[in-house]
Amino acid sequence: MTPRDRILAAMEFTGPDRAPIQHYCFPGALQQHGQKLLDLLACYPDDFDNEAPLANLSLAQQPGEAERFHDWQDGWGTTWRRSSLYTSGEVVTPALPTWDAWSQYEFPPPPAPEHFERFAAGLRAQEPRRFTQVGGGGLFQHMQNLRGPEGFFLDIAEDRQEFHELGDRLVAYYQPILRAYLEAGADCATWGDDWGTQTAMLCSPAAWRRLFRPWYQALFDIVLEYGRKLWIHTDGWSTEIIPDLVEMGISLLNPQHTIMGTRRVGELAGGRICIRTDIDRQGVIPFGTPDDVRAAVREAMECFGRFNGGIMLHGEIGPNVPFENIEALYSAFYEYGTYPLKWLET
Repeated sequence: MTPRDRILAAMEFTGPDRAPIQHYCFPGALQQHGQKLLDLLACYPDDFDNEAPLANLSLAQQPGEAERFHDWQDGWGTTWRRSSLYTSGEVVTPALPTWDAWSQYEFPPPPAPEHFERFAAGLRAQEPRRFTQVGGGGLFQHMQNLRGPEGFFLDIAEDRQEFHELGDRLVAYYQPILRAYLEAGADCATWGDDWGTQTAMLCSPAAWRRLFRPWYQALFDIVLEYGRKLWIHTDGWSTEIIPDLVEMGISLLNPQHTIMGTRRVGELAGGRICIRTDIDRQGVIPFGTPDDVRAAVREAMECFGRFNGGIMLHGEIGPNVPFENIEALYSAFYEYGTYPLKWLET
């Protein structure tokens, strides 16, 4: 199977030859393990040409001390601070710390038509074996970055009119961009918003359904109209709204399933939507034994991958993860992820 065929078969429950894999290594891990980690990635390649870890390689190779901090401003006017060991960082100064400037606030210009023409040409030139995903546009996380956490959550509590205007305007901004990418041939649109803490959602499920579900659905419906895939990432607790996401038509969910209970998430989502795993990066991957890591992969396959598909294997590698645990993770992806799951039958 090509990587694209494998990914689609996993999302559609039509029998991949093995579970598709997506690797991610933070710059700090690449800096720490160097060529040894690159060789391991080549030995156990993922289905995206190891694109994500290799993209962080240039950050890991920058000279200087082990950890440095860099401030930068994005196109929306939000200032960030990033550690050299990681990637995006945290907001230092939001673009809209108060609503005083809202009436004059300007979004960045959308991509020009030439951008989508180049994107389409790139798809035509690339191998048909590749699965192509594009960002669908930010909502929950993006609004929090624009307003800052304190302002964002007060807006929800106070039901501010400006907050509704911001959400409506973001949806209207991203709809034509999303449509242009789909017209150009993208397989999938992705959203990456963290909706939870370790133990609960950041806003109540009722508030999420009232405020955010309609905004997301307005974007999701465009993807569904084109018959393409919806890929959703969220860190933190999200148990209560997983049934909502199934109803909304998503194809793949990347939840932080360990904090909610892998088996519990399997009961809610297994066989209904494809799950990209988040093998425990807070506990098992950095602090467990290689056997603990392999057991976590096996449990995830039992809960999500026994439905003739339904799983994409993934585990993030941060700084200070023992190399033997990384090796155990990647080898277990191939050992337990190959269909038929003969080990599950015994």
